[in-house]
Amino acid sequence: MKAAVLHGAKDIRTETVPDPVCAPHGVIIKVNTCGVCGSDLHVYKEDGHDGTIFGHEFSGDIVEVGADVQGIAKGTRCTAVGFSPCGKCYWCKQGKMHRCSAMALLGYQFPGAMAEYVHVPFAIPGRSVFPLPEELTYEDGASVEPLSISYFSVNRGQPKANEIFAVIGLGVIGLYAIQVLKAMGVEKILAAGRRPSRLAAAKLCGADSVIDAAKEDTLAAVMEATRQLGVNTVVECAGNQVTFDQAVGMTRGGGKILLVGIYEEALNWQPLSVISKNLTLVGCLGGNFPAVIELLKNGTVKTKNLITHFFPLDQAAEAFKTQIQDPTAIKVMIKP
Repeated sequence: MKAAVLHGAKDIRTETVPDPVCAPHGVIIKVNTCGVCGSDLHVYKEDGHDGTIFGHEFSGDIVEVGADVQGIAKGTRCTAVGFSPCGKCYWCKQGKMHRCSAMALLGYQFPGAMAEYVHVPFAIPGRSVFPLPEELTYEDGASVEPLSISYFSVNRGQPKANEIFAVIGLGVIGLYAIQVLKAMGVEKILAAGRRPSRLAAAKLCGADSVIDAAKEDTLAAVMEATRQLGVNTVVECAGNQVTFDQAVGMTRGGGKILLVGIYEEALNWQPLSVISKNLTLVGCLGGNFPAVIELLKNGTVKTKNLITHFFPLDQAAEAFKTQIQDPTAIKVMIKP
């Protein structure tokens, strides 16, 4: 089969690799659509990951089912969570494989879905494999994973309708977070980003006020919009020193900062600023596929206008360059 294989920093080549072999507890999915994730970009820019086949945001059709799999049929349109637990650690022995201390992840430790076929080695319906309702397109299905991160992260903040939220960083995770907050009835949502296309998308997603961080002082703009009180909660999706400092500065006493973005460099931060304001820093890594499939099904959250580019598998290298360099790009997807 064909797959997009990393051969060094920023060097992806589409080439022929062996077809996946189905494990007894696994399924093989013919990939229809696969998204380029921000987490992929962090690894893509580094040396030392030769042989990686990215792709954990995907949808497709099940073409082979392992002998020990129950409740999953060939031909099912689906999306999936790709992970392989160690089976030996404390969590695995408790039956909580999703918390495995030595988890191998699809698209990083084993081949992902930027290929014609992908193997999901641990297939359980409703837990790792999720059928797509007929109302959802394959593109919707490939959007479930990033949307689930936004949903999980927002819920970690325990939002209340009368609160004010700020979303910093308007990649697809931040934009979905705005939609989820809006669906929850949050009183006011402020959004800050740098690309014009994403600022426009934030308005369409329901942000009440949009701040162009390339032209404005984000912290000053947020404080002005909140009469110098600051916000109750910041959803920090950008993952850099500047935005972290802004988040600490704009969160009112007793508020929360939801850490969603992946930080490529170590933070240089002053704990006293967090301590003196009694802030809560909340790490956010998780998802809820069934909940967001329902949001997409009933139209509460929409992928329209957020999926901006499609590339065939043969142009995977161009897809990654577009996601990084094209100012109009929000979510780039590959169609094997």
